[in-house]
Amino acid sequence: MTERPTKRRRVELSLDDKLKIIKSFESVPKPTLRSLSEKFSIGKSTVGDIIKKREVYKAEFEKNISGNKRRFNNACKFDKLNELVWQWFCQAHAKNIPISGPIIQEKASEFAKELAVADFKGSNGWLDRWKCRYSVKCFQVSGESAGVDVAVVEDYKARIPDVVSGYAPKDVFNSDETGLYFRALPTKTLSVKGESSKERVTVMFACSATGEKLKALVIGKSQKPRCFKNVNVDIHVTYVANKKAWMTIALFTGWITSVNKIMRQQKRKIIMLLDNATSHGPNLELSNVTLKYLPANTTSHLQPLDQGIIRAFKARYRRHMLRYLVTRIDVVGNASDLCKQLTLLDAIHWISQAWNEMKPNMISKCFSVAGFSPTDESVLEDDDDDDIPLSRLARELVTADVDTDILTSFDDDVPIEDCTNEWERELVANFRGDEIPNDGSDNESEQDVSVPGNDLSYPDVLNMLQILKGLCNTER
Repeated sequence: MTERPTKRRRVELSLDDKLKIIKSFESVPKPTLRSLSEKFSIGKSTVGDIIKKREVYKAEFEKNISGNKRRFNNACKFDKLNELVWQWFCQAHAKNIPISGPIIQEKASEFAKELAVADFKGSNGWLDRWKCRYSVKCFQVSGESAGVDVAVVEDYKARIPDVVSGYAPKDVFNSDETGLYFRALPTKTLSVKGESSKERVTVMFACSATGEKLKALVIGKSQKPRCFKNVNVDIHVTYVANKKAWMTIALFTGWITSVNKIMRQQKRKIIMLLDNATSHGPNLELSNVTLKYLPANTTSHLQPLDQGIIRAFKARYRRHMLRYLVTRIDVVGNASDLCKQLTLLDAIHWISQAWNEMKPNMISKCFSVAGFSPTDESVLEDDDDDDIPLSRLARELVTADVDTDILTSFDDDVPIEDCTNEWERELVANFRGDEIPNDGSDNESEQDVSVPGNDLSYPDVLNMLQILKGLCNTER
């Protein structure tokens, strides 16, 4: 009696395994299905099914789905609603908003009404299926650095070679925003109600793994501040404005479109790494810029700009500001009064100078710390080539010693995007394809300070020089 053939053991492949099979299939020379089935110890038909669904698995990879995920749900009745709830969940989680099962069910019901989805019930069964579909295991609120899922960080770092595959280091960019109290010192004056909110701008940076820096984007509250009269600030930075000095989807779209235009003129194709902030909007299809979003709540570990670049920029900005204050302190009674005389134009100059002073090797090291290159991962400190230390300049303005860490981080928590629930309305509108109106901005500066000579135009100055020249010739 002949023996029955041994039944092959069932093998359940993870997303990483399936991507390896797809990568092998797309290599040159192309292997046969049989050779792949023998290599990975699976059936030939299983290999065929994976190859047929390779676009689905690639899309899951692009969404930063865990590489350990093994099962993928097919299409269901509420696909679009589920996807919208998932987008809302990711953005709410990134904003550290407390989330629970009932909250998700209530929000799903609201979105169902917004999208006119009939016969939807946010039941416990739907919630369980939704959690299984998107691999949501628990709801946890944590800070940017605390509570980061180390497994997610390590999983993404392992993917980095595939993420940036096809791009040279000079074409791998990262961009991020930071808030800046451009006229404030870290003293008790910051605690005055409403004072610091009028002195805030949002600054967006973009740089490459080789240290190339794009022009900084500065978002203010006034479209045409008085201190900008007859001055072209776009030479130094790109300046835009809205009523809250926040990054919005409209402003980001305009900025990334201009970056795409620059890269098209240079005949370059780059990848731009971003966090999943609401203001960064949808995954735009651009000709020369590919947007890649980092996993939620991991930017403190994976975003190069957060590994020391922004902190070093703020240290340099404070140095320029303090040097100016030290030279003027004899004219004014105290540093606090002198700070109030600083204009947005002064801040623009210091932002531009501080950003231009950032060294390429330091930026490259920050990319290395985030896992994007094999260079030295040493801890980055302030460069020691500055002639006057930041702490010494600070001590000349205040009686007590000031910690340099405070000088560079006391405005780290400044809001850079809408903190109200307006982001939810923008999310739904963007999901439906509705046009999002651009925020208006004041034409006059809310914090402009009258400075002698600022009201003179360029023709006035030329006219005065001609008069002086005439007087000199007369005396001769």
